[in-house]
Order: sequence, then structure tokens, then C-alpha cells
Amino acid sequence: MIKHEWRMTPWRKEKEPPLIATYDELDCLYTFRSVYGYPEKTQEYIAATGAVRGVKNFPVQSSTLYIDVDEEENIEEVQKAIDNLGAGYSRYDTGNRGAHWHIDTANICHNWLPNSHLEFVRSIGILNLIDDTIYRHHSIIRCPGAVHSKTGKIKKLTSRVEGPVLEIPLVKPKEQAYEIIEEGDPEALLDFQRNLLQFRGEGKRHGHMFILFQSGIRAGLSSDEVLEYLYWWNSRQNPSHKEEAVLKKWKGFCGGQIKKTSTTNRTL
Repeated sequence: MIKHEWRMTPWRKEKEPPLIATYDELDCLYTFRSVYGYPEKTQEYIAATGAVRGVKNFPVQSSTLYIDVDEEENIEEVQKAIDNLGAGYSRYDTGNRGAHWHIDTANICHNWLPNSHLEFVRSIGILNLIDDTIYRHHSIIRCPGAVHSKTGKIKKLTSRVEGPVLEIPLVKPKEQAYEIIEEGDPEALLDFQRNLLQFRGEGKRHGHMFILFQSGIRAGLSSDEVLEYLYWWNSRQNPSHKEEAVLKKWKGFCGGQIKKTSTTNRTL
């Protein structure tokens, strides 16, 4: 049976295990759900490790291609590209400035699925207009009916277009063109842990987030995992930056010359 991860916030509390369940097993309504479903083999890995770290090595499932647009000025262009597909979809107001599209696709369960979604949106020319970080094995998306914490508005259905399901070809991820560090640098891991507990005033956040990014990469974390920790660190600052600002900074860090690494097995 396919299950998803559910969260109340974009990040989990420190040491809190992921909640993996079907919708019917939930005892309340949650704000966020994992983009991809986890089959039994993947669920067993998450249960054994107490984390979703490393699920990129396991299959995930979906019968929906999610499109997430954060900037209002990009919505019209993305809408045209989606209409040109001729597939069925639902469009949602996110409760903030953006929009979500849930496009009906053939049901697929495969390790390559997130990369296949990424390459598909690239092929239709909208990659630079959307949030492409949702095409990861452990990414999350706001649930319909969820209340946006900043605006108090809900994610609501605004239109439904009937049509055939979209067939998305599987695309194997490219081999990493950089050195893989399996365990990471132990000293960098300690630095990363210490940096996570620091508080910084306004005007000093950018520099510290870059330090967090660097030490996390040297510690053996993937850039995706560092992003989750940046969200968590930012949430503890007063006042905190908008999530969109953290994401933008992270994308800038990823575009630099820092050597990337694979996921570490160390527990933070």
C-alpha cells in the first residue's frame, strides 16, 4: 500500500520522526504532504532509519504531475503551456500569490520518477517559471484546504479541466560529475551542528546561511538536505525570512563552485 509523509509545517521538529501514513490513517488534517508516495520497500527504509534522508535511492509513486508557481507574473505563461498538453488537470489558488496545478498522469512507481518529472517540465519550457525543487523524492507540497500561515487563506480549487492522462517518459538521472564523499568530514559535521544552533540578527542571515551551506556540504549532506536544514534554522530566527527568500538564496549557493557530495549516514 502506498503511503505519504504528512507535516504541519514545511520542516519537522528536530528528532521528530516522519509521519508516514495513508489519508485514512490520519487523525487530523495536515498542511503538507509529500509530493511522492512511498511503496512498502521505501516505507521500510524510512521506518528503519527514522528519516526520509536517502529515499532518493528507492522507488516513489505518483499519478499526478504537480506544478508550483510562486510568482504571480508567471502564472499566465505556465497556464498556456499546461493547456497545450491537452491533459486533465485541477488548478488551485495556494492561498498566497501563486498557483498549483495537479495534472493527471499515468500511475508510475519508479526511482527515476522525480527526475522524469523535472525533465518533462524542462521539455515544455517552463522550468525557469516554477519551483523545480519539488521534484525530489522527499519534497512536500501544500494540501488542498490547508490554511496559509502568512495570509490566513486556504489552498482552494479554482478550476477543473477534464482530459486524458498525461504519459511522462522515464528519464534516468545523469551520473554525478563530481566527487562523492560517502561519510563527509567529521569536523565539518560538528561545525554544521554548531552553526545550526546559532541565532543571527537581521543583516547577518545571508552570511550565516552560506556558512551553513558550506559546512553541510563538507559534512556529506546533499544540497537538498541542506535546504531542509536551512528552512529549519530560518524558522528559529526572529523575525524569520520568507521561505521564498531562503529558497532563492539556496539556489544561488547551488550555482556556485562548491563541491557537492552524497548523503551521509551520520545522524544529526
